[in-house]
Amino acid sequence: MRTDLLIAPMVKPRDKSIISYFSDGHILDYKKDQTIIQGFEEPDGVYLIKKGFVKAYSISDNGNGNLLIIHEAGEFIPLPWALNGANFTGLSYHAMTDVIVIKASKDRLRDAMGNNQWLAQEVLNQAVNIIALYTQRIQTLEFRSARERIIAELIYLAKRFGKNEGQEILIDAPITHQDIADSISMNRETASRALESLFKEGLVLQRDHLFSVVNITKLQHILN
Repeated sequence: MRTDLLIAPMVKPRDKSIISYFSDGHILDYKKDQTIIQGFEEPDGVYLIKKGFVKAYSISDNGNGNLLIIHEAGEFIPLPWALNGANFTGLSYHAMTDVIVIKASKDRLRDAMGNNQWLAQEVLNQAVNIIALYTQRIQTLEFRSARERIIAELIYLAKRFGKNEGQEILIDAPITHQDIADSISMNRETASRALESLFKEGLVLQRDHLFSVVNITKLQHILN
């Protein structure tokens, strides 16, 4: 089986899915909680997520986790490295669910981008989105109280992974209390207390391990 991505065809697929370009690559499966890319180790390829969720995180000097970005199907990891950046960030990539990826060399990906303008634009959009997500995280950390940080994070998650269900917005990603705490530089106990307060106020719900925002307008009003 080939271990790289196909050169992208010039014709856009009907479903306009970036995954449909790469059906003949090397398929790899990871179970939930497995590490896909470890810290400062040089990646052995670039991975296109075909199914599942992957979190990018770092470990601080005191051993605490810092969750930076959650990636979903259709996204490349580690994209900065794939675009010829150095692997100096120390980010690890961890399967949040069972995950299927398509593995390629970064040279093959860049060749494919050179042969297809639409694909190049899609990859560029992902790179810009990563910058926007980092900016969002910095803005969230500027809030001083646990309550404000939690609300800002939930609003971000609702916008990124949200699905409208009546008047609620279901955050359709496997987010845990610990994930939220790690994403806003807070211990789990403090984050859970702030979440419980929002649960009691009826602003946020949790069903079948998924968070649901009941009134995003009110949450935004609280921050403003």
